[in-house]
Amino acid sequence: MRLAPTSGVTEPELFVCVDVDAGGADSFVRLASGVEREWLPAERITTRIEVTFDEKAERLAARKVTRFDDLVLDEVSAHIGDESEAARVLATAAAERLEKVLPTPDSAAGAFRTRVRCLRAWVPELDLPAFEAADLRDALEWLCRNRRSLADVRNGPWLDFLKGRLTYQQLQTVEAEAPERIEVPSGSQITLTYEEGRPPILAARVQEMFGLTETPRIARGRTKVLLHLLAPNYRPQQVTDDLASFWKNGYPLVRKELRARYPKHSWPDDPLTAPAVRGARKKS
Repeated sequence: MRLAPTSGVTEPELFVCVDVDAGGADSFVRLASGVEREWLPAERITTRIEVTFDEKAERLAARKVTRFDDLVLDEVSAHIGDESEAARVLATAAAERLEKVLPTPDSAAGAFRTRVRCLRAWVPELDLPAFEAADLRDALEWLCRNRRSLADVRNGPWLDFLKGRLTYQQLQTVEAEAPERIEVPSGSQITLTYEEGRPPILAARVQEMFGLTETPRIARGRTKVLLHLLAPNYRPQQVTDDLASFWKNGYPLVRKELRARYPKHSWPDDPLTAPAVRGARKKS
């Protein structure tokens, strides 16, 4: 809404519209009366810090706003003072954009969540929490305290929240039955890769598995790991959940193909009796 070019009201900051032409794309005020701010009833003027969510920046913004009823008289940038209000505003914005604040699968919290959800599927009688995305909304107001952006929330202490939802016994069970790592015969602690609906993956070089006769199992022995058996260059040579079959049928072929290319690595005739090793060993 704009004053018509012919209007005589040019100086006053405020004016009352008496006659408005709203027929076109722009509304023009043809007749107006100027209003001085000191004429406004003081009891209807308020000044407060208002915290809002900036959609583009994906973070909180605060402005000091002076209003006459609902009419904004002044507004300037300000510092956030009320942390409880800031947390509430950010939590509301985060709840509407949940996919932007949940921990990513490759984060510590995301990996822990996946482990719990996998174990819940494999051993349902443990009665572990589902950790559905909607369930995690409960954490938002707590996670949003003293934070200013969606990125701050995403990088917040999600792992503490998730672990806090489990009892001590449940935590111990998760670590035992859906471990983050498995020790292989070489002594290496190999990180398992979990994905819902799939067996966990254990990727290790062939030499580190010498002496192991059976495929490792987790989840009270109900779930075999999927072995990615690697060459010395860490490229998969065999993917299997039957280690015994690999030693019998697959290993002779792998040994034949790779021992000339990697002569400094151990390629024994009998991998079940040979010592497991982490790296290269020079031939004597």
